[in-house]
Amino acid sequence: MNESIEIFDGPPSFSDLVDRVMTKYGCRVDEISLRGRFDCGKARAHYVLMKLASNANWKHYKDVVHEANVACLEVIVEIVRMPGPNVVMREEVTVVNHNGTQESEMLHHVLGETERDFDLAIANDDFPNNIFERDETNIDVDNVSMGSEDCELEEDGVVGEEDISMVHKAICESSMVNAEGTSIGESPVIKKGMKFNSLEELKFFLTDYAVRLHRPFSVVHSDKNLRYNVMCKQGCHWRVWSRLISSTGQWRISNVVQPHTCRSSQPKREHVQCTAKYLGRRILGIIRKDSETSVPSLVESIFIFSGYRVKYSKAWRAKQHAVALLWGDWKESYGMVPRVLSAITYYNPGVKWWIDSCGMMLPDNGVLKHILQRVFWCFPQCSEAFQHCRPVILVDGTFLTGKYKGTLMMAVAVDPEQQIVPLAFALFESENNESWSWFMKLVRVHVLGPSRIVCMISDRHHGLLNCAKDHIDGFPPLVHRWCMRHFAANMSRRQKSNRVIGKLKLLCKVHTEREFREKLEDLVKDLNDDAKEWLKAFDEAGCGGVYDHELLEITHGVFKGIRSRPVAGIMNTHSKNATLLVNRWGKAREMLDQGYRIGQVADNYLSEAELRSVHHLAEPYGPERMVYSIRSYGTTNIGGESHGGRHYRVDLHEVSCTCNVPQLLHLPCSHFITACKARGLNFESPMYMSPLYSREHTIKIWESSFQPYLDPSQWPAYEGVGYVPNPSLMRNKVGRRQKKRFTGEMDVMAAPGYPLLEAAYDLHHRAHHLADMNENLTPLRARVHSPLRWDERYAQYLQRAGFLDIAVQVVGGLPPMDGPLLTAMVDRWRPETHTFHMPFGEMTITMQDAAMILGLPLHGQPVTGIIQNENWRDMVEMHIGIRPPEPEGGDSSKKTSGVSSAWLREHFEPWHRDDALPTFYHVWKHVRPVRGNPDRRYRAYTNEFDVLTQHQVEWKPYDRQQLSDIVFSPTCYRDRELWRCTTPMILYYVVEFHMPHRVMRQFGRMQPCPPLELSTSQQLHSIDRRKRYKENNWRVKHDRYIHLWQNKEGCDPEGGPYWRPNNEYIRWYCTSTRTKVKPSWTNVPIEDAPSDDDADIADAYDTVTRHGTQPERAPLHDYMRVRKSCRRMAQRMNCMTSSDAHDGGNVQGTSSGSRRTALVTTPRAATPSTAAGPSKRSRGKEPASPQESEDSEGEQSEDDDPTYGEELEISHDAPPVTQTQGESSQ
Repeated sequence: MNESIEIFDGPPSFSDLVDRVMTKYGCRVDEISLRGRFDCGKARAHYVLMKLASNANWKHYKDVVHEANVACLEVIVEIVRMPGPNVVMREEVTVVNHNGTQESEMLHHVLGETERDFDLAIANDDFPNNIFERDETNIDVDNVSMGSEDCELEEDGVVGEEDISMVHKAICESSMVNAEGTSIGESPVIKKGMKFNSLEELKFFLTDYAVRLHRPFSVVHSDKNLRYNVMCKQGCHWRVWSRLISSTGQWRISNVVQPHTCRSSQPKREHVQCTAKYLGRRILGIIRKDSETSVPSLVESIFIFSGYRVKYSKAWRAKQHAVALLWGDWKESYGMVPRVLSAITYYNPGVKWWIDSCGMMLPDNGVLKHILQRVFWCFPQCSEAFQHCRPVILVDGTFLTGKYKGTLMMAVAVDPEQQIVPLAFALFESENNESWSWFMKLVRVHVLGPSRIVCMISDRHHGLLNCAKDHIDGFPPLVHRWCMRHFAANMSRRQKSNRVIGKLKLLCKVHTEREFREKLEDLVKDLNDDAKEWLKAFDEAGCGGVYDHELLEITHGVFKGIRSRPVAGIMNTHSKNATLLVNRWGKAREMLDQGYRIGQVADNYLSEAELRSVHHLAEPYGPERMVYSIRSYGTTNIGGESHGGRHYRVDLHEVSCTCNVPQLLHLPCSHFITACKARGLNFESPMYMSPLYSREHTIKIWESSFQPYLDPSQWPAYEGVGYVPNPSLMRNKVGRRQKKRFTGEMDVMAAPGYPLLEAAYDLHHRAHHLADMNENLTPLRARVHSPLRWDERYAQYLQRAGFLDIAVQVVGGLPPMDGPLLTAMVDRWRPETHTFHMPFGEMTITMQDAAMILGLPLHGQPVTGIIQNENWRDMVEMHIGIRPPEPEGGDSSKKTSGVSSAWLREHFEPWHRDDALPTFYHVWKHVRPVRGNPDRRYRAYTNEFDVLTQHQVEWKPYDRQQLSDIVFSPTCYRDRELWRCTTPMILYYVVEFHMPHRVMRQFGRMQPCPPLELSTSQQLHSIDRRKRYKENNWRVKHDRYIHLWQNKEGCDPEGGPYWRPNNEYIRWYCTSTRTKVKPSWTNVPIEDAPSDDDADIADAYDTVTRHGTQPERAPLHDYMRVRKSCRRMAQRMNCMTSSDAHDGGNVQGTSSGSRRTALVTTPRAATPSTAAGPSKRSRGKEPASPQESEDSEGEQSEDDDPTYGEELEISHDAPPVTQTQGESSQ
């Protein structure tokens, strides 16, 4: 049985109640029966049910409740469904109210009386408190609870808090399960006979019950060896008796009086049982998942599951309590480290760990203990996985953010999919020569092994450079290489140029010495004198295509949160690795089952190399020798001389090429692929490609498994020495500890990485050049075609195809194109997601927009097929019926490839259609773009998008109240069931995905987080007629996408109605994409650009204006809103010209400085200071004339219209200001 609270706008009738039930539960009227419950008891609660089948029953029920002890309407809905013969499904739903504020509001609407007349009666007001003093042995514990024999409703769920119980199940981690199998999470309702393993479990259960129902209690008796009794703090008859079972040591609820009949405590915004200790147990799941969760976010989470907004200090104490419950106290956790590692080793044989105290000891409580200075641990699963990875490791350290200082060191490898593979971990006091030498020695011996030479990439710390030189008997030397990003960061200190840094990164990635020297000479030309002292770098060891520490930075993200834990919690990398292995193995297994033999990264590289090999020419040298000369693609002039093409030597026997790619990456290059094709060999053979790139090796990397090490009660006994932290590492500084490292040169010069953005798209995107490269681009020019012309003979064909409504757009003409505005939108369009990336989320053009604006049908067959290259005159004659004339006298100079506009005007006359129903195109087509300097407007538009908030967006423009009286074309709503379908859209060779699941708020629904990933293939974006001119049958080419289109009806994404800001989605979105295109433009004023247009905006647009401190100089979007509103106002008043508008300058008593500007079509007349009407924001304006008042009498004032007032809102955050200079006083 479920319970929910329903609020009505006014006193509901019986039909309103039935309609609400049918809508809420999706049932028919013959499937439901209604009963009303009320309390008619005196000394105790006694509930009676009354059948509700008519208006008379409903009225009588309300009258009875009016006189009852508790004036609250509780309706029981019984649903009986008959899906088939002999099958009956019953569901009872109680509509009950336990919230005092909502209860008072509902009573006021339902009963139509004031709140004081319907105060909730406190039942059993005279209940004797000395009942607890009676000997509990006299209480018949086998009888039912007091009052429960009269209670008609008993359930196993949380009363009145359906959504909060779901939150409780999601984040409460009490781990308290009774020996009898009764779990606290499973039985949130108090029942007689419930057992608990300890008194603490019983107390937490009662506290959780009281907080979730907003009913505090008082402890009457508390004896840890006998009993624990509580009663309602607000005076109602709710009581609970519990006793200790001496034979088992458990606690049992012996008796209970329920339910509560008192008022909810939630309106008081505090609860005596909502303590930091209780909240700490409730947020265990949040802290276990991310121990670096901020305190303000915990405050919000606590408010969601409890309904109480606690103070910052209480939330902070709750977090500390949760940390202590999970991983122990900060000091005690150092002593738990060997015990945790011993438990992991016990359940996972082969784990190796060492603790080094450096010979230091410290007395603790009279006992001499070792100081835990360093600890190292690695897992055998990771050591085995490295044998199937490339011989490259990345090493780095990150500082701890807990109460004690320290450094967490990690060594990782890279799998064939460019994913990190954790190898070893260590905790040190700091990064120094000794600590790095100790760590790398253990890594080389117990992880890397003696079988092969390994290349180490690091940030070139002195300790790492020294340990690379250390010799270990029986082990090969360790080769060290720089991290490319750190190398470029050192360069950026002397050379502040992104272009030079980009050339340096390309220089680090070359594979041949000749190419290295060429790029080096080109780079030196751009260097200044201070930057020419850097050291040359050349890769001879073969770092396997791994050039920087970016993958290791990803490792820090995978193990996010462990830095702020006590050291015993940092050992939890075991569970992180286990989760990583399971997820990666599943993905690799899935790819192998789909037929992929090599990794996705290697497959993409080979695909690109194979495409380049098409333009290469192979020339063999000797019939038996497997040596080829490969000439790359170049150009040839008229004289036969070739330019641009280079020659490469490929030896198939030695698997080498002069480009050095096969030798360094162990993958065939495009030249090697050309030679293999000429020889008839398979270039994907293991002879020519390293088996480390195969999918089988990827599975071997992740196929190992971990065993859980259970809870501390099941760990083996530890009899080793005790450890304590180094007191010199304790942070004594008062205040919040540092969690983020300081920004350095590497952060400044490196472009931010965003998971949603793909490098192949982003490197050439305008937003990358604007935001990351700090370039100032100019707006694009809109390419507008000539307007279409109409002929009445088209009508029958368009009507037959269902496209007759397109005639309305053809006759109306093309809308005006605003080049700067379109450019600002292009800057935010992302081909990866087919959406506009705004600061607050994604938006896009949907099928709903196409249907509502253009009136085009959506349902139908895909428009594709065979494109035949026929004579264009034959095609015109076939489709139109008239053949264009041939050139006179065979004059080839007048040869054309299409019909001329003069020929069309000669044979076809324009056709006008006046009886067509309008679409939203008619509503918006009168909006004209802002005129003025394009560069300045482009900056203004970019600024507006960068500071735009979700509250300034009209998410559902088609539901506007002002448009309710307009009758739109039926085609606008005909295919509305397809508006939210995720499906490809096809037009011959063009395939674009429609992704409404990423913009669910545009449909008034909650946005799932993260949205479903759907790849927009680069191969689809690169298809056009120029590159695929030989393709004819696109139906066969795009058969896969045609099948998806034909099954589009089942693609409607799920999501509930939008009801609150989705903070989880906003946090994910802001870290996944670029939210600001040009941040530097929002920090400096935009200077006026010269303009010859008198209608241009003359006021300077700056940061002060944007933040609303100058209402007279509103931002551009406010200006556009006011202008459109004034246009609509003028149309309603039939003001077609400036002479039709009222000029208030000659009105007697009006100051010349406050003359009202006429409502004409010039932008100057639409500034906020000249808006018509007696608005509360207009200061220094004359009142409307009596004539105006008479004309407007009987019409609703647009200032009183809430929708219109919201649209005219200007400078929302503007503080109250006094009269500004230039305005006149009244």
